[in-house]
Amino acid sequence: MTIGDVLGEAFAVYRRLWRRSVVVAGLVSFVVSLAQALANRHATTLTQLVAVLLSLAGSLLVQGALVEVVRDLHEGRAPAPVGEYYERTRGRLGTLLGTALLYGLGAILIIPLARWALAVPLVVVERLKRRDAFARSSELVRGRTGRVLVLVLITYAISGVAALLISSAFVALPNFLAAWIGGTVAGAVAVPFQAHVLTVLYYRLTEPERPILPDTPAPKPWTSVWNEEPPA
Repeated sequence: MTIGDVLGEAFAVYRRLWRRSVVVAGLVSFVVSLAQALANRHATTLTQLVAVLLSLAGSLLVQGALVEVVRDLHEGRAPAPVGEYYERTRGRLGTLLGTALLYGLGAILIIPLARWALAVPLVVVERLKRRDAFARSSELVRGRTGRVLVLVLITYAISGVAALLISSAFVALPNFLAAWIGGTVAGAVAVPFQAHVLTVLYYRLTEPERPILPDTPAPKPWTSVWNEEPPA
């Protein structure tokens, strides 16, 4: 496993699934960015707290749903309706929340940023509890901690720069709309890449002989991402 291989495959997954990924991330980003814009306009303790909680829960819901999107592709299943991806993740949201809080605290020490990087895919794909997900992630990353740390930092840098550039395109709008619309578009475009990198990394370490992308040709584009099958 090399950093270049994982990033290259993550970009390939993003290109293959860009439409569905952007919709999955964009719907949640729309709500989260609205809450953040309102919190900026009406800076009270309550609005700030609501914005933070929505941002955290929304981020985890999106990450989990995007793991499921890639999982369907990897396992050769037909794409599901967007709402189903949220539904699959919703039941794991409590575990994901606890995982994210501990991961955030551990990231202060830098090393857990790499050793626990696979916690979200493990909670979603293998249905592990928080403690088991951390232990399994550490086991998978062991011997590759330096490379995984660099990969995570590069991924955050790419997503952060992309989000900043996209948000800057809306600075001419009034502050409220710039924060809301700019945040929505930036989140819809940038967040999926982070999720795809970690999902690719998970499969590269658990199924190294099996490609993420099927060898069969890509399915025809969906007429609507809301339906499992395109209308006749």
